[in-house]
Amino acid sequence: MSESDLWNQPMGAFKRKRSNTKPNGHAGSPGSGPKGETCGTCKHLCRVQYAKTYLKCELVRSQWTHGPGSDVRAKDAACWKWERGEE
Repeated sequence: MSESDLWNQPMGAFKRKRSNTKPNGHAGSPGSGPKGETCGTCKHLCRVQYAKTYLKCELVRSQWTHGPGSDVRAKDAACWKWERGEE
């Protein structure tokens, strides 16, 4: 005999699936910086190494989570706080 809930449905039938979290860890609005520049060319881009490497913005370090919500993508358009990184 399998377990059922109050409505006689199998346990877990109404479990909500988690949506994919979009990287949103920018210091400013993406696209508000210099034309043609990206987060990948900014000096504030930080690579955080765990089992994988995650890209974060150093300017919002106090808001970093240990999840994808505080990640940035190197190809994102630069924000208004963009500064040229070392080549």
